[in-house]
Amino acid sequence: MKQNYDKVLKVDIEKDKTLKVIAKALNCKNRRDILRLLSRNMMSVSEISEQLHAPISTISEHIKILIEAGLVSVANKKNERGQGKLITRQYEKVLISIANSESVVNLRSLSYNIPIGSYSDFSINQYCGMVGTGGYIAPRDDKFSFYSPARFAAQLIWFDYGYLEYKIPIKKIEARKLASITLSAELCSEAPGYDLNWKSDIYFEINGKEVCLYTSPSDFGDRKGRFSPEWWHNGNTQYGLIKQIEVNKKGTFLDGNFVSPITINELNIANSPLVTIRIGVHENSKHRGGINIFGDKFGDYPQNISLTINYLE
Repeated sequence: MKQNYDKVLKVDIEKDKTLKVIAKALNCKNRRDILRLLSRNMMSVSEISEQLHAPISTISEHIKILIEAGLVSVANKKNERGQGKLITRQYEKVLISIANSESVVNLRSLSYNIPIGSYSDFSINQYCGMVGTGGYIAPRDDKFSFYSPARFAAQLIWFDYGYLEYKIPIKKIEARKLASITLSAELCSEAPGYDLNWKSDIYFEINGKEVCLYTSPSDFGDRKGRFSPEWWHNGNTQYGLIKQIEVNKKGTFLDGNFVSPITINELNIANSPLVTIRIGVHENSKHRGGINIFGDKFGDYPQNISLTINYLE
């Protein structure tokens, strides 16, 4: 059975300028070839140039157009020559809504970048750990070290079961104006060393409501993570998958696929000055395979936990 890891860019047909930019980006075989090359891994401009047998200057111009359309992004990464740039594809699908919707036309967003070490509460088992870009933040398997102020520098956190909880202050929004809330993070299972055939049931909770249970297929360590530091040796977990949970008025969606009838109206967002998020693994899960959560300087993607609330103006 094919696993679906899609990240969807949703565009309303009323957004003429946005559609024009996206159409321009996709109306070129070379740019489509670049997106195909980026389907699995980030690449440098020179690597893309070599694969497509095109001058670097030409590829750079194509990349600018793709960036303008929001289809790719550029991240800096140190290499043996100094500071290098990697290009990554942002989305797997572009979904164009042809319905004339006031909800989309007047949509506004609140976005929050949440460092993985900024949790406000936790409950974990003894098998655990966290590292930053420069080394271990605390001894392995010392759950009391999760109270350390040094946790705010964490770039990779793992444990076998339990949860991390994050509280995010938000402005007051009327319930009738709330459109959707989206939660995104890079994560995977946690096995001793790593194991590509190691499932784990990872749950996502918003304001006390479990909105999604995702079965991670693997603890990925078969290659170096794009942003994993050099000292983090082979044989360890290296990267994860970006998972995106959206709760809107129609239900809950994982990577664009319907998973639950829970709607945004059930999350009590309008009546609280905080949004509380939990990410974890239940002790009694069918696949209790642990969890790794990645920060923006570890793994394959330059992002922390991301939260977006969409609402009508």
